[in-house]
Amino acid sequence: MTKILKTVLILAAIGFIVNPAKSLFAEDVGHPNVGIVQQLGKTIDMNLTFKDEQGNPITLAQISDGKPLIIDLGYYTCPGICDRVFGGIQQVVEKMKDMPGKDYRIATISFDPNDTPKRARQKKEEYVRMARRPIPADAWRFLTGDSVTIHKLTNEVGFYFMRDDRDMFTHPTALIFVSKEGKIARYIYGTTFTPIDVQMAIMEAANNSFAPIIGSVLKVCFSYDAAGSGYSFDALSVVGWGTTIFMLAFIIFLMTTKRLKKAKAKGGN
Repeated sequence: MTKILKTVLILAAIGFIVNPAKSLFAEDVGHPNVGIVQQLGKTIDMNLTFKDEQGNPITLAQISDGKPLIIDLGYYTCPGICDRVFGGIQQVVEKMKDMPGKDYRIATISFDPNDTPKRARQKKEEYVRMARRPIPADAWRFLTGDSVTIHKLTNEVGFYFMRDDRDMFTHPTALIFVSKEGKIARYIYGTTFTPIDVQMAIMEAANNSFAPIIGSVLKVCFSYDAAGSGYSFDALSVVGWGTTIFMLAFIIFLMTTKRLKKAKAKGGN
């Protein structure tokens, strides 16, 4: 009976770990005109060169400087959603324990080749000035580039957009987290971001991983929501792990008790 219970328990534990992991590795299929096709685990070219706020050439590797890099794609004349994303970044940076510049870097990159370093500089000054927490100049860069470089990056990260009849852009929004080597670790959608989402994504990028660390307590308590691209408290996971631990402890108790009884019986004889 004990062997059967042990076998069932092991199979249940394996199923518990493997099944949630499958959804984490699922990727979108196809290439829409506008949208995001996640490229988790793929490596982008960190030597792609853009212009910084002063018009000087700079690569993604130079911006990263050996730290996880958060890439935000938008454009500086956007009439609506881009400013909400910039504000969302500014606000989450204020709330996180991780230090901008020290623990991670941010690159906001315009996908409009007509944007200029002057516009990038103005936009940067606007949001850095509003921040209640000091943001070092090299921690959050606002970049521009030519159409060839822009499209190479957007294709690599699976970011698709199009210019409309009003000479503006229809585009998705997401923060894209990459490791210092350029490996894509996580996408977080939306215009507002929670500190735990961003910090855990930074941790994944720092570990050069695009899958949650199964052994981490945080990853047990917080599951990744692929649809919302965020982390949420996973009560079922916690209960499941608690049940598994209890069953293991109970089986060990039964086995130990049985051995002690046998040992006493032999001693009595």
